[in-house]
Amino acid sequence: MAVREDALEARIERMREFLDRDPEDATLWFTLGRSLLELGRPDQAVVPLRRAIQQNDGYGAAYRDLGRALMDSGELEEAAEVLAAGIEPCERAGDLQTVREIESFLRRAQRALGREPLPAGGKPKARSEVLASSGSSPEATARARKIYREGFDHFANDRFDLAIELFQRAIEVDEQLAIAWNGLSLAHRQGGALDEAIEAGRRLIELEPDDPLSHTNLSILYQRKGMIPEAEDEKALAMQLLMRAQRGEGT
Repeated sequence: MAVREDALEARIERMREFLDRDPEDATLWFTLGRSLLELGRPDQAVVPLRRAIQQNDGYGAAYRDLGRALMDSGELEEAAEVLAAGIEPCERAGDLQTVREIESFLRRAQRALGREPLPAGGKPKARSEVLASSGSSPEATARARKIYREGFDHFANDRFDLAIELFQRAIEVDEQLAIAWNGLSLAHRQGGALDEAIEAGRRLIELEPDDPLSHTNLSILYQRKGMIPEAEDEKALAMQLLMRAQRGEGT
C-alpha cells in the first residue's frame, strides 16, 4: 500500500510540473484529479477535474470522476448535476462503459438525496420530464445545458457575475431547464442578491415542486432575508418531502 501511495504521490508531482508548462492540457488535469481521488483526497481532486472539463467539455471520464469526488466530499446536489451532465457527451462519443458507470454513481447520488433513483440504462428522470413538458426541442435543451456547464465553471471558480450571465442565457434557450434556475439562484445567493436568488428559487420549485433541496434552498434564502415564517414553512415542507421519498411514497 505504501509503495502504491508513493507512486501516486510521484505521479501527482510530475503532473503538477507538466501543468506548469502546459496548463491547457485536459488529460493532465484529469490524471492529476484521478490520482488525488485514488489517494483518498476527493476535496483536492475536485478542482483539477473541473479544469479537465473546462478544457474539454466532452471528457466523459472527467464528469464521472468529478461526480465521484463531489459525492465523497458530501456535495451530493452538485454531484448529481455533474453526473447527469456527463451522460450526453459519453453517449455522443459512443463510450457506453462510462455511461453505465456514470449512471451507477448517479443512482447512488439520487438515493442519498432522497429522490427516485435513475433506472439502469435509463436517463435522469428530471431531464426527460422537462423535455416532455417544456416543448423545447432536444437540440435546444442540449444547447442550454452546454451554456449551463460554461456558467457552472465560472460559478465553481467564484466568478458569480459571469455565471449569472450564462445561467440566464441558458434559461433564454430553455426556460424549463431546472438546473439553470438552481444555478442562477445559488449564484445570486453567493453574490448577496437575495431578492433575485429568491425569485429564481421560486421558479425552480415551480419546475421541481417535490425536490426537498429546492425547498431547503428557498428556506435558507428566506431566513437570510428575515422572512422567518416563510423560511420555517419551506423547511418543514422540505423535511416532509424528504421523509416521504425515504419511505418510497408517491406524491
